[in-house]
Amino acid sequence: MPFLLLFFFAAVFLASPEKAAGGEPSFQAEVLPKSVKQGEVCLLKARGLSPLKSVYAEFQGKRYPLGSGDSGQTYEGLLGIDMDIKPEKYGIRFVAMDEGGKGDMQTFSIKVTKADFAVQKITLPKSMVDLDPKTLERVNQESKRLKELFQTFGNERVWKGAFIRPVEGELSGAFGTRRIINGQPKSSHTGVDLRAEEGTPVWASNSGRVALVDDLFFSGKSVILDHGWGLYSMYFHLSEARVRVGDQIPKGAELGRAGSTGRSTGPHLHWGIILNGARVEPFSLLRSTASLQ
Repeated sequence: MPFLLLFFFAAVFLASPEKAAGGEPSFQAEVLPKSVKQGEVCLLKARGLSPLKSVYAEFQGKRYPLGSGDSGQTYEGLLGIDMDIKPEKYGIRFVAMDEGGKGDMQTFSIKVTKADFAVQKITLPKSMVDLDPKTLERVNQESKRLKELFQTFGNERVWKGAFIRPVEGELSGAFGTRRIINGQPKSSHTGVDLRAEEGTPVWASNSGRVALVDDLFFSGKSVILDHGWGLYSMYFHLSEARVRVGDQIPKGAELGRAGSTGRSTGPHLHWGIILNGARVEPFSLLRSTASLQ
């Protein structure tokens, strides 16, 4: 979607933790999987050798918190690798604080590798592509509103365990596709399109708070969930929404019904994920969280 800007990463992780000054590390950390591409999601894991007060990772100037698992000594979080980050080596640092206030750190190197995104040619009505001044102003205002929303970082993690598909339909539009509409190069496809007949129920991919319900020019009737810690999921082109802003939604709850509103060539669901500013491939989020309870 053209209003989704932002930035980011993909990678082969060569783990080689540095010992904390003065002795052995007080925790063990890892990034999974060890090989990813642009637009994918990594699972961050840490385990304290003694109880920890907090754990977080730092990547490209942003902080990614890790939450305590069921055992109380394991911690987990998610790292978003944006579709457009420059392929090269980067670093990620884990920082832990124990109950006594003592800090410890481990660092890993990250090599970003290039993803090959497809090119798709689409023909749409001229009015949906060559926008008049009034429509262009609307689009710019909606873009600004969404940008501000995705820059909001919720301090509480609302999601828990594995993420699920919002509909069962097959993939009809791949993530990262470079689109040419009516012969004009346009923004890359920052989500996935899933086949869904008009009226198909659309489910929440994980628990979250409804951050937006609106009818937008490009995405039509839209619902966006805030899962906390900078993680948002988007459900676009709905025929109707069945939630309200502020609702607390459990995983698997019905958000609305699939449709073809907005700039759409037929009934389907556009499902997108933003993770701490990174535009990431939704199925990668499913894979990276599949082992979580």
